[in-house]
Order: sequence, then C-alpha cells, then structure tokens
Amino acid sequence: MRQPDTSALRERLNNYTPGQELEQDKQELEGLLQEVSDQIFAIRNLLKEINELKEELHGIHGSLMHTVKRERAAFNALDAAKDSADNIVNGICNAIVKAERHTVIQATVGTDELEKINQCSFAHIKAEEELLERHRNKLAKCLHSGEGIWISDRWLKILFAVQFLCYLAVALWALCKR
Repeated sequence: MRQPDTSALRERLNNYTPGQELEQDKQELEGLLQEVSDQIFAIRNLLKEINELKEELHGIHGSLMHTVKRERAAFNALDAAKDSADNIVNGICNAIVKAERHTVIQATVGTDELEKINQCSFAHIKAEEELLERHRNKLAKCLHSGEGIWISDRWLKILFAVQFLCYLAVALWALCKR
C-alpha cells in the first residue's frame, strides 16, 4: 500500500483560514441555490405546459364524446331507415306477388286481326317460295354449265371403298413395321 503525499495536505493546512473556507462554501451554496431555482423555474414551466396540454386533451375528449354521440344517433337513424326500406321492399314484393296471383287477363282475337295474320303469313310464304325458286334456278344453272362439284351415288361409293382400302393398307403396314 502506498503512503499518501502529505506535503500537499500540510501546505493546504498551513494556508487554511476559516473565513476563506466559509466564503467558498457560501459561493458554492449560492451556485447550488441558483441551479435549484433554475430547475424549479423549468419544472414550473413544464407543469404549466402539462396543464395546458391536459386542458386541450380534455377539450378534445369532450369533442370526441360529442362526435361519438352524434355518430350513434346517425347510426340508429340509418338502421331505422334500413329497416323501413326493407319493410317497403317486402310490401312491394308482396303486392306484386298478390297482383300476379289474382290478376286474370282475358284476351280475344277478332276476325280483323286473324285476317291480318293470314295476309302476313301468305305474304311471307310467297316471299319464301320466290327465294327458293331463285335458289333452285341458280343451282340448276350451275349444274347445267358444269360448275361446282357433283358426284353420283355410285362414284361416291367407289371413292369411299378405295379410301377405306388405302387406310387399311397404311394401318397394316404400320402394324407390320413394328
């Protein structure tokens, strides 16, 4: 263990005066008091700000509570309106169903209307006959002049038989090739 340097302590003891130490303690205490008062001032300012914010929050809270009450009232009104609209729609649907069940429509066709229908049918049939006649004439003209393709039944049977034999030969060749 080392011995402390006592020379510095002795010198300090020789220079010691109680008035000087008392003066230093006073200055130190005044500095501490000033620091404490500054901190108290800062704390008071913070408390004022906190109180202002608290009041503002109370105002906001009151406004929000008022808004919530208004929204609840509006929601209840909308819910009642929805129920009322549902009742109206159900009433309309029921009235439509009732009207469909109990409404009887009696229709009669007079002789004038039947004559008009017969005339329209006759005109339509005549127009169709003219179209068919023109088409038949056009086909006859094509066949007469040799245009288009036409195969008799006998040649068609021969063509299918040859084609079948070709397919059969290809199939047998493929089987034998395996």
